[in-house]
Amino acid sequence: MSKALKSILIKSNQARRIVMKRTIISLFVFASMFVVGAVPNAQAGQCSNASLKGAYGFLDAHTVVPAGTPFTALGRWNFDGKGNFTNILTFNDNGTVTRTTDHGHYTVDANNCTGKIGILGDAGTLEIVLVDGGKEFYALATNPSNLVMTFSVAKKQFPDE
Repeated sequence: MSKALKSILIKSNQARRIVMKRTIISLFVFASMFVVGAVPNAQAGQCSNASLKGAYGFLDAHTVVPAGTPFTALGRWNFDGKGNFTNILTFNDNGTVTRTTDHGHYTVDANNCTGKIGILGDAGTLEIVLVDGGKEFYALATNPSNLVMTFSVAKKQFPDE
């Protein structure tokens, strides 16, 4: 191979490397713009007591231990967005139907969108996790501990409120 041809090939390879490096750098910068643009949205996902505001319909299924009897509840939460709630509910405890109301306090952790609801006049506790920006939440009874929840979901009745 002649010296002139080798020189052209070397310059051609160097030019390809430069073009490839510039292309990779450009793609990296372009992709980084999307990552930087996503950061404010991730930060906007924080929760607070105000994340629970308005009416939520709910359905719970439980087992009472040690008896092993079924217990279900259907009702409506009403949260004020400031840490207070009221609700109306219907229980079916092993075939006995009861209607009642409750009220109490709740808190929502801003860092992870979990929280606690003080049920039974704040004598009991539900631990919750908010989903879909607070449009619904899942719950687990931690006090009283003899009420084992197998299913609990609450959904906002009027999403625009």
